[in-house]
Amino acid sequence: MNAVKKLTDCEQQLRDQCKHIADQITAGEEDAHKWMEDVYDIEWITYQDKSYKGARLMVAGGGPNIWVNLQREMVQGYWWGDYCEYGFVDNIGLDDYLEEIYDC
Repeated sequence: MNAVKKLTDCEQQLRDQCKHIADQITAGEEDAHKWMEDVYDIEWITYQDKSYKGARLMVAGGGPNIWVNLQREMVQGYWWGDYCEYGFVDNIGLDDYLEEIYDC
């Protein structure tokens, strides 16, 4: 018999938050500039020659830590020992926007 682990409230909240962010980016209803207003931090991912490869955006911290990984197109959530990720399609142009910012 397979045992199914029941998620705690914290684990479910983390999954719900990550899925909401992934759905929001995929829906493409906001432009990249507006969406970036709620970003806490940017972690740049570069090639050896220091040209832009991608970025990770911290969108939540302090409780759950949630990052939007543009290189992998994944929302990655961490909370204590729990981890989850949800894929997205960048329909708001975040990657292009960040590459433009990095190149400035």
